[in-house]
Amino acid sequence: MRDFEKQHIILLTTWYPPRHSIAVNRMLAFAKYLDKDRFDVDVITLFTDEKMEQDVVIEGVTVHRLQNNTLFKRAKFDKPVCYIFHKIKALYNVVLAFFVKREYHDWQKRAEKKVFSLLKEYGSGTTVISSYEPIEPHLVAISLKRQGLCFNWIADCRDEITQNYSVTKSLRKLYAKAEQQMLRYADVVTSVSQPILEGFESNVPEGSSHIPLFAEIRNGYDFEEMAYGHKNDIFTIIYTGTFYSNIKPYTFFKALQVFLSSNTEAKLRVNLVGVGKTVLVPHNLESVVYTFAKVPHSEALLKMQNSDCLLLILPKQNRKGVYSGKLFEYLGCRKPILAVVDPDDVAAELIKQCNAGYVADFDDVQSIKQGIEEMYNLWKNGERLKMNEPLIRAHHRKAQVAKLNELITNTFYKS
Repeated sequence: MRDFEKQHIILLTTWYPPRHSIAVNRMLAFAKYLDKDRFDVDVITLFTDEKMEQDVVIEGVTVHRLQNNTLFKRAKFDKPVCYIFHKIKALYNVVLAFFVKREYHDWQKRAEKKVFSLLKEYGSGTTVISSYEPIEPHLVAISLKRQGLCFNWIADCRDEITQNYSVTKSLRKLYAKAEQQMLRYADVVTSVSQPILEGFESNVPEGSSHIPLFAEIRNGYDFEEMAYGHKNDIFTIIYTGTFYSNIKPYTFFKALQVFLSSNTEAKLRVNLVGVGKTVLVPHNLESVVYTFAKVPHSEALLKMQNSDCLLLILPKQNRKGVYSGKLFEYLGCRKPILAVVDPDDVAAELIKQCNAGYVADFDDVQSIKQGIEEMYNLWKNGERLKMNEPLIRAHHRKAQVAKLNELITNTFYKS
């Protein structure tokens, strides 16, 4: 039963449990931590055939799962496969993206009808939060705005749209039109980092009569604060997640080889959890580098907590503003981070601000080797980093969504 004394928020996303991803975690956090004393929340999402082991039930949240009837769907990477098959699946997705421009077109039509009916029921004070990517949630909001429906619109963008280097040429024209319409109709544009927001802001047409508000809502970790955890008898580095696109561990492997050649007595182990057989480990590292299939999230957190060093790998890109959702979970674990990243991007800056580890240039083998050495000596000497606890706690998802609550209230409902 809906409480019509409250305001209404419609969260429009294809990423929601039982699916698994950083995008799902962000949307689930929105649904979980939006202020239920002020808002009732409807989530309009994708119906999938994935097994729902335990339905996510949140008081004050109603979930509507809509079908997407399409012949061709992207290959999933949720099960361990061999290196070659992983590459074949990735190639299939690239080809599919070229020929099938709108994978969620059918879902979009159903979502538009559902949002239309809810807006008629709840009235013009309703706030719609649409989540990109894919582009279809934004297209639903754009279509309804163009039909003249009155509602508050927050366009949440985890990534750039036209400025995203991974957007294919065949999609760029569609995305460019959608971005311009988003900037024309959205009241607020939110994203995960300031550089991405600045990119959107730079695309607002000069002299535009409408300029949306731009606001940063970062990703974060969503578990209770962890104790520092135990120290292993063997220095244990862990990486959790997959390696995809140009995110690869090979410069780290080179640095590890250099470190071991000059530290022959070092007791060291590297666990790559979630990568399965998609990584080719050099033969001379097979005795120290171990790969594992994907594990449940709770198990991955436990493995992080029980390691001595957390490995983050992010190559330099033709873009700025990439934190990686993994970074926030690493911060929440309170273990030293070895960050093999762009030293001039936001991830490196945040790690330094939190005093949470060592930043090594992704392209600099000697820099990475020095990072391994510093993290190893920290473990060997039984030392701990004095981390910036208030700043780390500010990156709990509850704290980040509190900023969203304040933004919604002050922008749309402040009397």
